[in-house]
Amino acid sequence: MRIAPALGRLLMAVVLLVASLVVPTLALADTTGVTDCAQPLPLEKAVFSDLVFVGRVTAIANAGRSASVEVTEVWRGDVPTPVTVNGGPDPANAGVDDRTFELGTTYLFVPVQMDGLRQATVVDSVCSSTTPWTDDLARLRPANVGQPSPISTTTSNGPNPFAFLGGVAMPIVTAGLVGGAAFLLAFVVARRRES
Repeated sequence: MRIAPALGRLLMAVVLLVASLVVPTLALADTTGVTDCAQPLPLEKAVFSDLVFVGRVTAIANAGRSASVEVTEVWRGDVPTPVTVNGGPDPANAGVDDRTFELGTTYLFVPVQMDGLRQATVVDSVCSSTTPWTDDLARLRPANVGQPSPISTTTSNGPNPFAFLGGVAMPIVTAGLVGGAAFLLAFVVARRRES
């Protein structure tokens, strides 16, 4: 089967388009030690985030990127105790924005998000305003400090099987869809020209 010159050029354009979407994404995923986030919010503003709590790290794993935390004060949100705080989306694999924790240290946690896939797990990073506790932080304590909630007994759907891809998955899937659609269009155009 001979590929028409126009179809060959179209296929080359699709390959270049896919490469232009995937290669920069993979370069951003490089863990060179340079973070890709803005400065964290000042603590005076960060304490109004959806989830803010104080807790002491009682165990660490994954080179300090995952911590078991005994929560002592809940400033905002609903937090169980103990809670696992992951310093990135996949604590088993180091990322450029991962936060590490020190065993025995108390922190004012302002994590990035609650992990909906795992019970009693929050995700943090160096992009958040989480900081080791000092007596000076007591000035930011709200009047209505809450207590941690009991851990939910409901089961989760389990870990995300695509977590290892981090932020790379969506651009790769998008590039694949765009490339597939372009290839299908080129195939249809070539068939019509042959008839």
